[in-house]
Amino acid sequence: MKTQPAALAREKDPESAQSKTGISDGIALEVPATLPFEGFTYLKKEWIDQEDDIESVTFGMALGHLNSPVNWENTETFVMMPEWGTSPLRRSWVVRIPTHFEGAERYLFHYFFQIRYINGSEKVSDNFTQLIMPKTVEYIDHSGSCVHIRLHWSLGNWSYPQDTELEVDGIEWGSEFSVSHTAYRSGDRLYEHGRLAAVKKIEMPRVFRAQIWAPRGEEINYCFNMLSIDHEGNLQQKWDNNGGENFKMTI
Repeated sequence: MKTQPAALAREKDPESAQSKTGISDGIALEVPATLPFEGFTYLKKEWIDQEDDIESVTFGMALGHLNSPVNWENTETFVMMPEWGTSPLRRSWVVRIPTHFEGAERYLFHYFFQIRYINGSEKVSDNFTQLIMPKTVEYIDHSGSCVHIRLHWSLGNWSYPQDTELEVDGIEWGSEFSVSHTAYRSGDRLYEHGRLAAVKKIEMPRVFRAQIWAPRGEEINYCFNMLSIDHEGNLQQKWDNNGGENFKMTI
């Protein structure tokens, strides 16, 4: 969203207004505040054909609050992609759901399947509901070398991997060198060296934490990607994947 700053709105001379702000068009960008670890989770939903002559399967979904009836007027629908070569035929779709729904960190994910046949007839499955909830993951750094730690994780058997950055205890979310800025400042030397200095001030061992969101009861596979900065200012990385076995937990 773009806003017109009050100081610029009162400035009669556009050229002097531009020089005061250091931008070319007198417009400032308003960066919205974010909740810690706010973002999206990706779920792979599947349908397996149990009968012949199915032309397509549509996945329908809606989000809702706890203890409230589902509002199907807000339904989103997606035609599932056939995975040709599977028998019986498997169809899938990767769904993106938010970490928060209207400010709530726990909410309901409602969905159904609509089956369309070659002859034009259709039927709709039962409705399904899953509770979406957060889970805290932590990593304790005893080495003192980690500047960033990223959680590499996926629901089920690595059906759709995703990454979540952990924040170290002692750096406030949203502050200058918080990982909340990593999405657009990763690799920026000023940011990375500032974060390194901020992390080094924190007593050992350092605890890094993150929150991820997933349906309750789902198994999560995960490992850690640790990044440090060498003497020349270059990012170095290593992995902790539990000796090749990866880690597992249930939401």
